[in-house]
Amino acid sequence: MSRGYGKKKRRSVVRPGAGGAILRFLIGVVLLIGLCGAFYLFVLQGTVPLSPIVPGTSSPAEPTGATNAPTSVPTIEPTAAATATPTPEPTATPVPQEVLAGAVALPAALPAQPDPQVKLGLKELNLFDAAGQSVIIVRGFAFLEGLDAAASRGYILLTDPTSGETLGVYPISPYAEDADLSFDETAGAHLDQAFFRMNIDVSGLPDGYYLVCIAVENGGRIAWNYFDNSMYHFRIDHGAAMLNE
Repeated sequence: MSRGYGKKKRRSVVRPGAGGAILRFLIGVVLLIGLCGAFYLFVLQGTVPLSPIVPGTSSPAEPTGATNAPTSVPTIEPTAAATATPTPEPTATPVPQEVLAGAVALPAALPAQPDPQVKLGLKELNLFDAAGQSVIIVRGFAFLEGLDAAASRGYILLTDPTSGETLGVYPISPYAEDADLSFDETAGAHLDQAFFRMNIDVSGLPDGYYLVCIAVENGGRIAWNYFDNSMYHFRIDHGAAMLNE
């Protein structure tokens, strides 16, 4: 009898065809790991941009065949801040020569004393000192009581307040537009003609103190009076005029 007789045959643990199944399983595991790695690298790490592709344009992944040259960034040199141009100061316009009163001579000698019959009022005494000029602006009214103001001629007198000497005589031009006072009808006629305004260039006057008075001539009679009780109205100092404040 053979030795093998009487013993049980040992069963094989590996089934037939099991090797191929294991190989396929391992290959599947490797592929799954590779897919997971690719997903992590390209999607989660942002390697591949997930931007939509607009129809009619090339996909970012598609090669264009042309190499794009790097764009050079120009260097911007700092520029100095612009200096603001100062606004020029407005320049004063000189008083036109045609509206400046010119000096004249009186038609007759003045009486020694002021005459209270000369009714007068000073509405404005101002100074324009610019553009190389010193101009005294005088507005007011003056007339001889009881006479026709339209027939009168008036004169502004610049006198020395100390000696009483007349230093300048300037004719008055009526300015009826300034008439804003009402007078007693018995005081005279056409009293709107008694109002005046004038400009006197005092730039050429010598240094000193000046008092502004007025003289009125009507019907061959001339009289004068003070506007007020001021000691002086303006002064000239080194060629510059200054009002008495």
